[in-house]
Amino acid sequence: MDMNFASWVLSPVEYDENQPLLIDASKPERSLTFKQLKHQVHQLIAGLRALGIQHGDCVCVNAFNDISYSVLYLGIIGAGAVFTGVNPAYSEHELAHHISMVTAKVVIVEPSMLEKTVAAAESCGVSQSDIFVFDIHEPKFQRAGIQSWSTLLERGEGDFDSCTDSDKTVAAYQTSSGTSGLPKAAMIPHSYLIHQASQRISEHDIGYEIRRLTALPPMHAFATPIIPSSIRQGSPTYVMRRYDQSEFIKAVTTYQITETWLPPPPLIAIPKCHLATKAALQSIRQVWFGGAALSYDNQLPLQNLLRADAKINPVWGMTEVGWITTVPWPKRRAGDSIGSPLMNFTVRVVDDDGNALKEQGSTGELQILAPHPMLGYLGNPEANNETITFDSQGRWINSGDIGYIDSEGNIFIVDRKKDLIKVRGWQVSPNEVESRIQQHPQVLDVGVVGVPLPSGEGEIVRAYVVRHCDSHMTKEDIKRFAGVELARYKIPEEIVFIDSIPRNPTGKILRRLLREQPSGDVENSKIRGVTLRWLWQRARHWAMAIRRRISWFHLVRAKGRWFSSGAHRHTSSSSVARKS
Repeated sequence: MDMNFASWVLSPVEYDENQPLLIDASKPERSLTFKQLKHQVHQLIAGLRALGIQHGDCVCVNAFNDISYSVLYLGIIGAGAVFTGVNPAYSEHELAHHISMVTAKVVIVEPSMLEKTVAAAESCGVSQSDIFVFDIHEPKFQRAGIQSWSTLLERGEGDFDSCTDSDKTVAAYQTSSGTSGLPKAAMIPHSYLIHQASQRISEHDIGYEIRRLTALPPMHAFATPIIPSSIRQGSPTYVMRRYDQSEFIKAVTTYQITETWLPPPPLIAIPKCHLATKAALQSIRQVWFGGAALSYDNQLPLQNLLRADAKINPVWGMTEVGWITTVPWPKRRAGDSIGSPLMNFTVRVVDDDGNALKEQGSTGELQILAPHPMLGYLGNPEANNETITFDSQGRWINSGDIGYIDSEGNIFIVDRKKDLIKVRGWQVSPNEVESRIQQHPQVLDVGVVGVPLPSGEGEIVRAYVVRHCDSHMTKEDIKRFAGVELARYKIPEEIVFIDSIPRNPTGKILRRLLREQPSGDVENSKIRGVTLRWLWQRARHWAMAIRRRISWFHLVRAKGRWFSSGAHRHTSSSSVARKS
């Protein structure tokens, strides 16, 4: 389907165009109908073009969720520009990195994030005349040199940009850490967004009236299909600015919500709230959770508060391909399974060399063949090579997740190959946190890992820090230092002072051994347990390597086969031996 994503979302509908469609959960008298939404989107298209935005230019939005966020999202894409949204928790440093990475031409930001966003944007060459305040909740807000976004709605109406190849035209830059490394911009085509939203349109015979509630961050890949699918099928959708447990439960009860989406932490916490009674939650028929793993046992407390026919569905997905698996209605989750692949998706298991494992139940990295995957990471060919595998079937995306597929096609994830840490559904790159902490003048070395929470609802960030022997730096000093440039969820919750960071001969951190380190400080004491074992293993490794080199040397000389390349290898190993 070669058409602009926004044009597809707002194409003619069969339901009443004047019925409330997107509704403010905190103020239900404030809403947008299909007709109003479409009108404002066309106005924004005209305003962006009057500003000079051309096809392929990027517009960055820094805002919490709101019914008018969809006007920004669809208006930017509808104008032929590229939408990118950022986490409102981003620091000035993180904002500058993102704005520079995507080369944003225009920035739209809420008043509460204005100062840090203006500073970041100006450092990237964005002038104040191209920064607009999203003052939807503060209409009287004023700041010299910064215009209201509403001024972009005063230039009449503009037509949707044509899209002649939806598989190759970028609609959005979505932030991802991929399988490792610092945040990258995944180039999302129009076809990806259309396919993802169409998959979320419910069956006509589903058996209940659809009323939706979302509090998800709108720029997150878990959230992006929800509102577009609601618009297409005319499902009233209540939008929360951000998640609040009490307000969420009240909204479910007041509006008789039947469908909602949550990351694992709220799903675990809701049953512990006194407001979460069976009567309060009796309207819910389906809950989808994603962003992090959640065991079947941890979903049961909430399941027991819902109707007998209600379902809690896992979602496995990646920014690079969108939703991959879930459990279709009315089927139920099989144990800790994350469901089966959605239509037109293929998932396979491969070994460490990328070879497909044919035997059923084999465990290895999961690769995804998606119908409309990302086009790659913007300006990052190295990351593309790490993430994308080509063969005769197409472009496979490496997930970094270790799992297996059972005889019924259900997928199970047992571990994560990648080093990324999942904190409340957000991705945290250990390299990014390490890079910041290492800038502290009193830090000699640092290693960061994710530590699973006992409840199974995700992880926390733990940093192992080696400080100067005469340093009196405290754990709080490190947290404050990290917080200058990192979002709050990236700041290590636990700091452990340690004598050394286990690394391999090339300097790469051995995170598996680091995770086995004691959680208490072992600084200025005898290296214990895992560290001692690691040193012993490395010593054995080098001893065996040297012995093999010496044996090889004598064997080659005895046969009279002395090659310069062999001499070079022997010399290198000898120098290593001397250093050892």
